[in-house]
Amino acid sequence: MAAPADGRDPRRDTAVGAVLVGAALLVGALLLVKGYSADGGLVATSRATVTSSTTMAAPTTTLPARPVAEIAVAVYNATGGGMVASKNRDLLASRGFEQLTIGDAPNPVPETQIFYAPGAKADAQQVAVALGKDPQLVQALPSPPPAPLGAATVLVLAGPDLA
Repeated sequence: MAAPADGRDPRRDTAVGAVLVGAALLVGALLLVKGYSADGGLVATSRATVTSSTTMAAPTTTLPARPVAEIAVAVYNATGGGMVASKNRDLLASRGFEQLTIGDAPNPVPETQIFYAPGAKADAQQVAVALGKDPQLVQALPSPPPAPLGAATVLVLAGPDLA
């Protein structure tokens, strides 16, 4: 096959044309796969999964533990038996607690319960340790309280385990 008089090689022109058509097909396929927005920009088809949480930790009102002599404790006999409150008052007094009141609980409990007023969790934990109980078992004082609190910040319902 002879080359045309203008010096162009038809095979070269065909190869260049095929490469240009291939490139156009590749760009077209890419745009179909990725997407194209109405304003002329590319649109991503894969979306990152976003998870959010609106749960927030409740603010704590626990203050640092005070010296035991400053902690006001109300000890109530919640066994139905006698002398449990005074026995535990004496135990706490021997461990440095000075602000102690005692009485009989309106209802018996199956096991000792220790409650704290707002901001007195660390104080209640000290009382629990002094009574030989797990400090993690102290509870916030419910409303209404299970027994009169008076001026105390810690309420002990002494059950059969402290009798």
